[in-house]
Amino acid sequence: MVKQNQAQVAYNSILRDIKENKLSQGQPIIEEDYARSLGMSRTPVREAIRLLSVEGFVTVYPRKGAYVSVLTAQDINDCYEMMEAVEGMISYLAAHNPSKEHIKQLSELIDRMDEAKRLMDFHKWKEYDMEFHKTLHNMCENKLLAYHWEKLFHKTYQIQTNFVTGVNLEKANSEHKLILDAISNQDQEKARQYTQQNWSRARSEFLIHAHGDNLYAK
Repeated sequence: MVKQNQAQVAYNSILRDIKENKLSQGQPIIEEDYARSLGMSRTPVREAIRLLSVEGFVTVYPRKGAYVSVLTAQDINDCYEMMEAVEGMISYLAAHNPSKEHIKQLSELIDRMDEAKRLMDFHKWKEYDMEFHKTLHNMCENKLLAYHWEKLFHKTYQIQTNFVTGVNLEKANSEHKLILDAISNQDQEKARQYTQQNWSRARSEFLIHAHGDNLYAK
């Protein structure tokens, strides 16, 4: 029986490489390479690839092997529509009784995003943006909601890594400030509204940037 910890180690390693674009779309995943670098047999690596294929990160072709799935317009649309709904509810709940520490963290991250925007450092901006959304996630006490957010987050990270230069940083930073203000004021409806607006705009921008049109944008 495969040790779960080995399969999880392999899963985390491959997923990290996909999210950070070290394994690009359509690139083959070589079981032997991961088994060698992680000091394990191919069996837990194969199990990790199977799990990643179930989650849509990997496509397995019979007699050909496993490849990083290519992001389609539908993939981007579906993922961001789901995140719009899920994180909208997370922000709604986070605004009920936010802690001073979480408000401080969100505020500091917005300051860093503003600085990254000034320097036109897209990758630093993406890092702070992701931390902002992770902080919202950490404020959520609904464990089932947080679980589904986490699964979606991996896919949105991959999308942002591939298409981060398509983001309108000015609009994105303004939306983050609106989200923070709503949470600080414990305005749950506005927190949800501005969070959904943030994901909806990003979805439209990525579809245009990645596919040259906004066929799925609403």
